[in-house]
Amino acid sequence: MALSPVIIFEPGKHDYLIPAFAFIHEDCVETDYTLATFHPPFHHKDPCTPDERVLKYWQNNAAKAADEEKVIFMQMVGGELAGYVALGSQACETGPFRGSVEKLLVSPRYRRMGIAKRLMAKLEEVALSRGTTLLSLDTEAGSPAEGIYPRLGYTRLGAIPRYGVSPKDGRLVDEVFFYKDLRSI
Repeated sequence: MALSPVIIFEPGKHDYLIPAFAFIHEDCVETDYTLATFHPPFHHKDPCTPDERVLKYWQNNAAKAADEEKVIFMQMVGGELAGYVALGSQACETGPFRGSVEKLLVSPRYRRMGIAKRLMAKLEEVALSRGTTLLSLDTEAGSPAEGIYPRLGYTRLGAIPRYGVSPKDGRLVDEVFFYKDLRSI
């Protein structure tokens, strides 16, 4: 299946997708036990409404996109949101060139299609065009995501032990940190 180009979330125009962002977020936590802000169980008023906590989180991200604090990249497949990632900006005078990669999440239904790679390529392209040349990110140690970033040219910086509470079983899990200097590619 040919994928359409990765697009940038436009507040107002794409607000109707906010529930889809929340459902993918929930799905990744429930399917992979992704360490991504929230723990299940997720509570739904009805099948078309995501958990209020997760929905509010994505409404806040949309507001940050409107304020240009964040750029959210989306991959659509057949009119459906399949995955996304966000580029967070640094609001500091000593590191205006730094950015953070946030919430690279792909729906389990659309994995193994190269979506994560496409999203990251677009994020890096836009980051460079904005003068954001040093990217950092973190992910749970031992997660499938930990293997993706080195293949995309990210350097493993190290790990913090017992960094977060696993949504799977409540145990403390380690977090791995990566960076990529886009000036060197």
